[in-house]
Amino acid sequence: MGKTIVPAHPQRVVVLSGDCLENALALGIKPIAASKSFVSQLQRLVGPLSGIEDVDWLSPSIEKVLFLKPDLILGMHFHQDIYPLLSHIAPTVLAPPGASGAWKESFAFTASVLGKTKTAQQVMDNYYARLKQFKAKMGDAYGNPKRERLNTTLVSVAELRTDALWLWAKASFSGVILKDAGVARPYSQTLDSQATLSLGGGPAAYALSEELLSELDGDILFLVSEDVLGKRDLHSILEQLKAKPLWSKLKVVQQKKVHEVGFYWVQFGPLAANRMIDDLEQYLVKQQ
Repeated sequence: MGKTIVPAHPQRVVVLSGDCLENALALGIKPIAASKSFVSQLQRLVGPLSGIEDVDWLSPSIEKVLFLKPDLILGMHFHQDIYPLLSHIAPTVLAPPGASGAWKESFAFTASVLGKTKTAQQVMDNYYARLKQFKAKMGDAYGNPKRERLNTTLVSVAELRTDALWLWAKASFSGVILKDAGVARPYSQTLDSQATLSLGGGPAAYALSEELLSELDGDILFLVSEDVLGKRDLHSILEQLKAKPLWSKLKVVQQKKVHEVGFYWVQFGPLAANRMIDDLEQYLVKQQ
């Protein structure tokens, strides 16, 4: 693929990537078309999103995209096979692959393509300003992983899924934000990408067997108990988890420091990051 010349201020953008969709919305741009599943997910963060045509992200209809007359198409790296067709309709840019922890790089990429680098800088300045305020309020209570001070608190993050309970490590979306916030994590969640891969997970997370539930213990546990896709009710699975004897033995459970949080803890952009900071302020600052 040669260099793609994109319009300086695109007005009719088709987005075939969930990450780029969140990034675009954070930059104040509402695309004319995106996958219904991505839109439904993000509506849980920003409220109703009307006027966005549904275009499948896995196998987008070339005819429908052509009919919409976009001036820019944002796709994903695996759309390379249909790139020639898309690029004949409008300038097409494919986002590079990236793990959830690379959300800042993804945001910067989208902003660059959309000509919104100044807006993106303002968004990120606000992100760091919020975390600076958070750290000022918390002092060193959460930021000392070696526990050299007795008041250091370790924050654990896990996600409830239908197959297992997953631990999110430092290379994850939430892991990056907690690091930026100066929050210390249990050892089981400070593993690098290679270690999580060796445990049978991905670069950012790995599944826990029931026998290893103690690995998610900490002083505070943020438990993602909402299905990321919004298609499953995890209530019965959560009740099964709470009925396990090893769950009741966790210190964080006994001290009633488990906080159930939303899917945005395992999301991929600045909108979700701000919601996550809301939770940090609610549970780590206001409950001191």
